[in-house]
Order: sequence, then structure tokens, then C-alpha cells
Amino acid sequence: MFGHLMDDIANFSSPGIHPGLERTARLLSVMGSPHKKFKAVHVLGTNGKGSTAAALDSIFIASGMKTALYTSPHLVSLQERLRIRGLPLPPGIWEEAFRRVRSAVESDAALMADKPTFFENLTALCFHIIAESGVDVAVIEAGMGGRFDSTSLCDPVGIVITPIGMDHTQYLGSTLAAIASEKFAAIRKGVPAFYAADDEALTEQFAEQCERAGSPFLLLDRLARADDIHLSMDGTAFAYKPLDGCGLSAINDINTPLIGVHQAENAARTITIALKLRELGGKFSAIGADEIRSGLRRTDWPGRFEVFRLPGSGRAIILDGAHNEHAFKALETTVASLIREGAAPRVGAIVFAVMKDKDIRPILSRLRSFGCPVYCTQAPTERSMSAGDLAELATSEGANVRGAFPDAMDALSEACAEASPSEIVLCCGSLFLVGHVKNAVA
Repeated sequence: MFGHLMDDIANFSSPGIHPGLERTARLLSVMGSPHKKFKAVHVLGTNGKGSTAAALDSIFIASGMKTALYTSPHLVSLQERLRIRGLPLPPGIWEEAFRRVRSAVESDAALMADKPTFFENLTALCFHIIAESGVDVAVIEAGMGGRFDSTSLCDPVGIVITPIGMDHTQYLGSTLAAIASEKFAAIRKGVPAFYAADDEALTEQFAEQCERAGSPFLLLDRLARADDIHLSMDGTAFAYKPLDGCGLSAINDINTPLIGVHQAENAARTITIALKLRELGGKFSAIGADEIRSGLRRTDWPGRFEVFRLPGSGRAIILDGAHNEHAFKALETTVASLIREGAAPRVGAIVFAVMKDKDIRPILSRLRSFGCPVYCTQAPTERSMSAGDLAELATSEGANVRGAFPDAMDALSEACAEASPSEIVLCCGSLFLVGHVKNAVA
């Protein structure tokens, strides 16, 4: 059903990506301004924004709040993109909301002349559902940008910016500073802004933007960190350790099902955000150590170092949507840490696909570090680089390419035949690939 709805929305929308807020702002106005009827925590950045948004939502739910979580993209079904109180919504609610969007567009000559894109229509649709749901707070993950991202029209009580890396350069700029400028442009006067502060130059740029905008800000990595980190194939355990003089309290015995040192770091930043939001009062006042532990323990963010066992054989495969150098470095570190701690076997083969608009050479240089065969494939989307082109490029970069497989399941089958039964097969490089494989083998 949701595939049909996705097609309906796509067919009703302008194709491609057209940066700008005019269409979305007009559409929301025609719909009665649903974006002004709820408060939001707006989450931007390049890496870790999805897991941060999911963890915040889970902590808020554990603290007794009625929440909405809007994220993108989805892995298998459009239904994944919006949850109320942690739960997906039935088809009827989505269908009614799309009828509302369609009616608004068709009633306005300017919108009919310049139709909103898929993401613009979908954002308006989800904002309508959130407003109708009467939530205490919505956690809104930005699409790819900030300045011209449709989600930037939400009404935030806090703005979160996770680590920034090189991605979507054709739209956001060719340097980290340019990309950061687009993300930081979402900062609002008087609204608290939180930045990971993992990059010194960007931290200075962030602080300057906040000062210009008149926004109070916090540098998360200068307030607390994850300590005593232990990884397993079931998740990550760590302690939250505030730095001297920051006024925050330590929290021990934290567990999250998300796997990786970077996930402990993301979670530590999320804890600081949640504790600082508690100072807003109201329903945020219920956030405490127990609620944080409970929320993080229940955080669900699939497709990011997700361990999956193939039915029948029990073969372990890892699905990871690492699609840029920063994310791939985190993937590489996680695998190495698990092997070093004796928590996982080595990777015996890799199934790999990327989008053709990505700068993949930095990823390919890291791909070689696994020292295993690579099976190049493609995701079922026009944006995907063809398996043949990817195999040629990967080979030129020194990867041990075993072939080009237009069908991802053929690539997975060959990779499973190559790796020994005790070894892991890694599927990575694109969330579209991860979603396709997960849907096929689930």
C-alpha cells in the first residue's frame, strides 16, 4: 500500500531537487500553517543525525511525552518516515493527509504552476499529521541541507547540528566550510543551538553564526564524552562522563542497541542535549538518568551496522548505510574494534553500491583496508551508479573487485559463497542498497 502512496506522491510532485523554501512555505500557508502548531527539536548535520533524532525521541517517550519523529530516507517503506509515540501510523492517516496536500496544491494557481517536489509535499503531509496529533514535541530530521531544507520551516525549541562531512556537494558546496554554512543557516534568534564541536574550524564558524543570529549555543564535545565503551554484536555499553566544571552529572551503565564507538559518542551528545532541554521546564522536566537509560536502551535506528542473519543458513550479514568518507571511517573503526575485542569474526566479503552523485574515491581508499573481495552492485533507483561503472572505478582505486552484479541479490549470493561460514558479509555504501537487501531477505 505504501509503495502505491509513494508513487502517487511522486507522480503529483515536481521531479528532482529544487532548493528553496517558497513552495513549501506557500503550501503550508494554504494548509493552515500546521508547522506553527507544534514545537520541534530540529536535527541537522551530515553524520549521526538520524540516530541522534531517534535517540532523542526515545528519551522523550521514556520521559512521558507524546512525540513525533520525522526522518528520511526510509529503508523499506514510506511508513518508516513518521512515528507518533514511537509507533508507525496506519495507511488511512497517510492517505487522508495526502488528500489534504493535493487539495491545497490544486486550489492554488502558483503551486500548480510550480509544483512542490516529493520531499516538499511529504514534509507538508507529515507536518499536517503531527499538528493533528497534538504532540508535546516533534523531533524533525533535516533532509540534506539547512538554509533551504523544507524542515527548516518548523518551530524549534532547540536546534541540533551533528558532525558535518562532505556530502551533497552539488547542492551544498564543495568545501566543509560551505556545507557547514548551509547547515548553520538554520540557526534561529533566541533558540538554543547545539553543535557536536568535533571540528575546530567549524566550531569557530558555528559560534560566529550563533552570535550573529542572537542564539545561545552549546558545544557538546566540550561538555561531556562517552567513557568505558564496550562493543558487542548486540549493542554498545558506555558511561556518560561530564567534563570538569560543566555542571552535569555522570550516568553509568548505559546500553544502546546501536553498535559502534561513534554511536556511544552520538549518544553522549544526545544525553547532553536532553539534559539541557530539561531546563526548558514543562514536560521536559521529567528527563532524568533513568529515563535516559530507558530511552537509549529502546532506541531503534535500522540500517546502521544492523546485524542480520539469513534465514536457513544463519549467515551473519551486516547492513550499513555508510555513504560518505566520515561514515565509512566509523564503519571501519567499528569492525576493527569488534574484531579486536573478540566480539566478531573478520569480514569475508563486501557487497557494495553507491549513488552516482557521490564522491566515492575517499570511500574506495578505505574499502581496501578490509582486505577482502568486493562485489559491486547497484541499488534499484535511477540515482545509483551502475554496477559496471562502480566495478571499473573501484578496480582503478585498488579494490579487490570480484565482479559487477546489476542484481544486488546475485552479488549477495556470490559474496556468501566466497566468505567462510564463520565470516561476516558486509553490505554497505548506500541506504538504498541496505533497504533493498533487507526487504528481500526479511
